[in-house]
Amino acid sequence: MNQAKKEILLFVLISTLILTWSSIPDWAGYAAQNDQVTFTDTYFDAGDYAVHIAMMRSGMNGAWGYNLRFTSEPHQTAYIRLFYIVLGQINRPLGIDPQILFQIARWVFGYTALFSIYLLAKRTFEDSHWQWLAFPLIVFGSGLGWLQIIFGWVPSRITPIDFWLIDCYVLFSLSIFPHFAFTLTLMCLACILYIDHLRAGNWLKILAIILAALVVQFINPIAFVSIDIAIATMTLFHWIRKGKMQTGELIVLGIIAVSQIPLLTYNFVLLSKDPVWSQFTAQNQTLSPPPIYYLWGFGLFWPLAFVGAIRAIHERNIILLASLAWTVSTFALAYAPFAIQRRFLLGITIPLGLLATRGLVDIFQFVSQKSDWLARRIPSLTLLTGLLLSVTTLTFIPVQAVFMLGHPKDFFYPRALNSAFDWLSTHTQPNDFILSTMHTGQLLAQETGRRVYLGHAMETLDYTTKTANVESFYQNKSVTN
Repeated sequence: MNQAKKEILLFVLISTLILTWSSIPDWAGYAAQNDQVTFTDTYFDAGDYAVHIAMMRSGMNGAWGYNLRFTSEPHQTAYIRLFYIVLGQINRPLGIDPQILFQIARWVFGYTALFSIYLLAKRTFEDSHWQWLAFPLIVFGSGLGWLQIIFGWVPSRITPIDFWLIDCYVLFSLSIFPHFAFTLTLMCLACILYIDHLRAGNWLKILAIILAALVVQFINPIAFVSIDIAIATMTLFHWIRKGKMQTGELIVLGIIAVSQIPLLTYNFVLLSKDPVWSQFTAQNQTLSPPPIYYLWGFGLFWPLAFVGAIRAIHERNIILLASLAWTVSTFALAYAPFAIQRRFLLGITIPLGLLATRGLVDIFQFVSQKSDWLARRIPSLTLLTGLLLSVTTLTFIPVQAVFMLGHPKDFFYPRALNSAFDWLSTHTQPNDFILSTMHTGQLLAQETGRRVYLGHAMETLDYTTKTANVESFYQNKSVTN
């Protein structure tokens, strides 16, 4: 067997183990079902999961655009966040249960995301040892939130971000939502294609980058901003290395930028000017926590990435300099005057992991020169560093699995409700509204695809008023009875 085949088999094996590890909490939830309770099919963020399954059902019913399923106001169809709509359309002839298709998609795009991350690591490092070090650091890397909890360093009474901010951490993203995995695939693929373009020149690769950017905009309109910055940075330092600006590459940058303007304009006008969708935007606030949380949330990444950044600047390594620009711009945007600050952090451990790996290379080379005793222990030091960078990731998954065995109420519901869901699916139309409490509304939209009056803190417009209305309605009904 040649080296290339061995490498592919090793990748498939490691990736399968990673995705298996990421699935353990879900499997624990299914195992915990009994005659009284049913698992909601997700171990984290049940609200957003319900939104995604409802949108998949909407696609299965023929929709090609996004309509809010968790609010009663009439509104125009939006062509944003289309991943689950398209998945539902694909499923129309297949007829697979949406929850099962969700898990299939999570695995399929989990593999593609992992493969694209590995290819990016291969483009960055020539030595296969450092490629295989970068890959797990990116995937498993997390922060020191466990230290925050142990010592009570939570100044704003916010749980450490490495326990809840899905976007930041690759394994967390792959474990929860397939649209994150798909987006990460396209982001890394665009970087890889542009690196190859700078090395050999190929307009087909530029067309592929443009296509990736446009697809990402239909899924997550802001996710490609960091990649645009990384591409611009690679171009700038490529010119510096060549000693002159390349007109052709300037034209390429312009084409990539201009191609994204129409969809960016559409998203901006829709989400800021439309009377209904602007309300959604006002409620869809995902602000960044105080900076100290990001400091702890990426822990040992910071000193290692700092060393790697210094080395990247010294060597004028365009890939690592692009990673530095990606990192700096992302955290700048995370405190820019937008309501969706932390959404810019999707996949941030990718550039941090590349920089941190370069930092480790430099540190280990320095150590090897200073001490033969330490040089012999570099494999052990590498493993220790990797474990310290991954403590939260390695413990969070089994802890959540054990948590599922206790039937937490946010992730399980009475099995008797399944009969009600079946009846409603048969005797109502897809766009009928159903009145219920908040938690039941989530389940109704998820299991039947029907629209609900109340069901999601961001997708239910005028959420506070409607919550009060529902509470008042059921209290009055209870008193009347």
